[in-house]
Amino acid sequence: MSDGNRIRRVVIVGGGTAGWVTAACLVRVLQRTDCEVVLIESEEIGTIGVGEATIPSFVDFIQFLGIPEDEFVRQTKATFKLGIQFRDWRFIGHEYWHQFGTVGVDIDAKPFFQHWSKARLRGDAGEFTDYSPSIAMAKAERFFIPPAGSHTSISGSVYAWHFDAGLVARMLSNYSIDRGVRRINATVNKVEQNADGQLSQLLLADGREVTGDFFVDCTGQRALLLGDALGVPYVDWSGFLPVDRAIAVPTENEGPLHPYTQSIAHANGWRWRIPLQHRTGNGYVYCSNTLDDSVAQEQLMQQVAGASLQDSRLIRFRTGKRHVFWKRNCVAIGLSAGFLEPLESTSIYLIMRAALNLVQMWPNTNFDRPTIDEFNRLMDIEYECIRDFILLHYCESERDDSEFWRHFQSVSKPESLQQNIRSFESQGRLLRNDLDLFSHDSWIAVLQGMGVQPGDYDHTVDATDDEKAVAVLRNYRTLLDQSVQHLPSHQAYIDKVCALPNAVSVPNGELQ
Repeated sequence: MSDGNRIRRVVIVGGGTAGWVTAACLVRVLQRTDCEVVLIESEEIGTIGVGEATIPSFVDFIQFLGIPEDEFVRQTKATFKLGIQFRDWRFIGHEYWHQFGTVGVDIDAKPFFQHWSKARLRGDAGEFTDYSPSIAMAKAERFFIPPAGSHTSISGSVYAWHFDAGLVARMLSNYSIDRGVRRINATVNKVEQNADGQLSQLLLADGREVTGDFFVDCTGQRALLLGDALGVPYVDWSGFLPVDRAIAVPTENEGPLHPYTQSIAHANGWRWRIPLQHRTGNGYVYCSNTLDDSVAQEQLMQQVAGASLQDSRLIRFRTGKRHVFWKRNCVAIGLSAGFLEPLESTSIYLIMRAALNLVQMWPNTNFDRPTIDEFNRLMDIEYECIRDFILLHYCESERDDSEFWRHFQSVSKPESLQQNIRSFESQGRLLRNDLDLFSHDSWIAVLQGMGVQPGDYDHTVDATDDEKAVAVLRNYRTLLDQSVQHLPSHQAYIDKVCALPNAVSVPNGELQ
């Protein structure tokens, strides 16, 4: 790339989690180049800021930034997350788990699930996630990060965090500014374009002008740059995922700090419960067509445990995504790009994924079409795969106790989701998609949890002696149950991390 085509200034419009995750990623990669990173945010404009849970890839992202893990846990009031407990989703009174990490071990180089599926048909298997190291720890309220190279029965566990999103944004803001990001506290009044239709400069409310070569839209659902200025339409997915409201309220902690998120289905939506060190996050996600906001708030407050720490907040959203995420010299990240509801804690992941894709495909000022098209293609796949996975939780439910749940009995599923379900129902196989965020073990956990069973198994596992396979399953589960009893409680592990101000984290996550 010639020096004359180099991007000299990138301008991020909007702070919050999206803006500061993006800024931190850009400055981490660009700090030794001549590219200036500017972030404009207004203290007069609020942010959604209730994201309290994420998935394991965000732990990798924090390590990529070089932030010590124990420092992150302390500063963001974080707890650890091993998976999600789903209650009342298949039918009222039913419970299942979605784990992080692997489930079981391959037997004779064949997938664990196929051996388990054969054993299930004989009544010898138990639940699929009974063989998950993460869920074994979650059920026992234990937590531990195995050392690198460990071959203990819990070495397949993977974890994420629950945290205060506002504190995460503050920490990443400090990180970014310390490394050269220039922050401007102002409101954008006008977006100007040049003769080619590219964004050229922003006129601020205080009279200043900010020019840039490349712009990142983190303005939330307003999509001030990509939507308003460049006219990229929004693709509405509410026909698949009709929830469009959330009421959130923090409460005082009561009981143990569970190392997992709780998701409880209700007649018109679902409720989350997320423990942090200093409070518990609660929220009710629902569809305004079937439930009035005031009734939703009343129902939430009847269900939460602990005294409220502040007034509840009503959040409006529309599930879907932009027709394209990158147009000309502007890319949208965060809510300006799309939103797929908080069920599987993917919002921050999509921010991180977009930021990482951007730096891996960093353009020059020609903004070549192949680069833009490839970025849009990859992000489309991310959104569509997550959409299908979230819809799976709803469309296979047996509940018909409300208009909300009856909608999913007849919802038109995307063809990609239908193909995956059909493949699984045949012989327990899933379509291969290396770009899908969720592994086959994740899909299987939810399919099994929602009562979807294959009609047969892969008969190549018949080459393994039945007694041997059953013995492996039995011994693995027994060893798993015994191992977790010797681990520290989740609370004790957090206390240990928070009591080590000089500790540093090595890449495998082991505290040193």
